Amino acid sequence: MKWESKQCQFPDVPTSVNDKTVVFVYGWFGLWHDDLCSKDDAKVVCEKLNKLLENDKLKVIIAMRSDTYSKYKTELKNYDPLFRNQVDLSNEKLLDDYLKCFTRLKDSCINTQCQCHNLTEEMLRKGKDESIGMPLKVEIILKYHEHFLLQSYCDDSDILTAMTAHFKALKENERPIYEWIMYICLKGHFSRSESFDKDLVNKVQFQIKMSSFNEHYGQLRKYIRVWFGDPQNVSAYDAQYVFWHPFIYISAFHYLYKKDETTVMNYCNVNAILQLVRPSSYTNKGIPSSTSYIEVSAGKANVDSLRKRLRKLGILNKYKDHPLLKDTDKNDQ
Repeated sequence: MKWESKQCQFPDVPTSVNDKTVVFVYGWFGLWHDDLCSKDDAKVVCEKLNKLLENDKLKVIIAMRSDTYSKYKTELKNYDPLFRNQVDLSNEKLLDDYLKCFTRLKDSCINTQCQCHNLTEEMLRKGKDESIGMPLKVEIILKYHEHFLLQSYCDDSDILTAMTAHFKALKENERPIYEWIMYICLKGHFSRSESFDKDLVNKVQFQIKMSSFNEHYGQLRKYIRVWFGDPQNVSAYDAQYVFWHPFIYISAFHYLYKKDETTVMNYCNVNAILQLVRPSSYTNKGIPSSTSYIEVSAGKANVDSLRKRLRKLGILNKYKDHPLLKDTDKNDQ
């Protein structure tokens, strides 16, 4: 009997699986960074995984950012068996390979006026976007080798700002592609098996229709990929389309938020808002704290709008300790 794999998105972990199964758990503590509300959920998941490991015919892999791994290896020390064998996926050779790709890109570009010729390795290494890995920055430049993105990067040395400039250009020049990207950003994913949200499309004044996805899929493939929650049990019809890298989602979110904060707080999927938005008066353990590179800040009016939305959805109490909602009036809890 061959080994099988089973993918699980935190915190949805099964209590039992077949023998000779590798359980791959991803999305821990938020997809992009620490989800400050999920420590209790993590303990519940760790209990389940420890139970699974009582069967020596199973293996568990936890996908987690290295700094987050170190943090919770200490904080969840009662579950040491789950954090015993760390595999570091960083690779210096990979970095060199991507820099060589960057050099080849410039050498092969026959447009002498292209801004890529003004980009330097130094810009990529020491820009405002130091928290973003070099391979990802190079891959984005390779994929979206166009004037507005490159000009922005030359001006600011910031891949997030460059991506928002790219989306702005898409809005002006490739409107259907732009609308599909932003629809997927607002919803979190797209699936042919799920209802197309016509109400959302009308509220944000988009023109796309469900039937146009296939028409534009060739171009959309530069931004999205097919994701199967469980490859062994999901048909192509049920598969979800998500951004090929979380940072592309983050960039789209930043573009929308900069364009219209209120629309994002009212219509974007709640999970993304809770992970990427912090109050303008954010404090961490009582200490004033600024937003990180990937976060945005929200004023009181937008926080109140989100609070009303969560109350209407019946999930306000679930997130009452989140930094964005900590100051919720006691009557709302």
